[in-house]
Amino acid sequence: MLEQMSLFDTHQEDTDEEENNVNEQEQTDNDDIAFVAKLKSSRTLASILKTIHFADDAIFCALPTGIKIIVEDKQCVQGNAFIDTRVFDSYELVRQIRFRFHLETVLNCLNIFGIPLDPVTHEPLPTNVAVQIHYRENQTHPLQLYLEEEGVITECLIKVLDDTDTIDFDFQTENVVTKVVFKASGFKEALSEIDLKADCIELLITQDVPHFRLIANGCGGSTSVDINQDSPVMDTFLCTEPVNNRYKTQFFQYIVRALSIASKLSLRIDAAGILCAQFLIYTEKDKPSLVEYFFGPDEELNEHEANTQSSDVVLIED
Repeated sequence: MLEQMSLFDTHQEDTDEEENNVNEQEQTDNDDIAFVAKLKSSRTLASILKTIHFADDAIFCALPTGIKIIVEDKQCVQGNAFIDTRVFDSYELVRQIRFRFHLETVLNCLNIFGIPLDPVTHEPLPTNVAVQIHYRENQTHPLQLYLEEEGVITECLIKVLDDTDTIDFDFQTENVVTKVVFKASGFKEALSEIDLKADCIELLITQDVPHFRLIANGCGGSTSVDINQDSPVMDTFLCTEPVNNRYKTQFFQYIVRALSIASKLSLRIDAAGILCAQFLIYTEKDKPSLVEYFFGPDEELNEHEANTQSSDVVLIED
């Protein structure tokens, strides 16, 4: 629900009675506030939420350390976006809250003033759309977004839905068998070398050269890209035991989406084959936010499949 609002005229004089009524109403409104956060740029919030926009509904969690948004699809993938309190210009939390909401509706509200593009590069231009987020103690109230651009304020009321349970991938640090950290731009380039329309993506990680190999397997054959441990694309390489797992290609399409605004990517895999992809994202305030994905393996490769050679191999060296 969208409502156009006008700003109060600061030069208008209220009578004492009108002023008292306003103050009483403001006090009543503030008494049941559970959470309020302000951000000078709505685009910061929108760009982070867009990286996990692969399902209709999401879980909103307001925590003492920041906001966490959880999105899931078909019990096989989970995306989390964590926005630290330092990213916000102000952050007030009376109690921790958690509810479900329609993610696309929120994204449409955050972009309600449009996204101006550079006429030459077609890249988004800077905007000055501020956003305030309000949620009240009474759960019958909607989530409120107030967006302001050049004195024009728009109020968006987002319906709050019943909370639902989320997937527990039971991903424990002590069970991690490999961890590889990449420069986001370098890994994005590596993914561009393989077919992201293939049936599945195979990950081969070993202590021996080529150390890290991506294989896209499809009906028309397979393409591969190798990244050696000493490549400038790779910042960290830890491997305690060989990994050879297949994952749905769609998962790596999600990864590409997040790489567009990330500076670093950390890939960790545990003994069960669960893949955790973490993206370090810096906002306009140069404060870090974190986007995280959990993917379940499509299937474990048999030993003879692990020895299958790809038809096209690209070596990333610089």
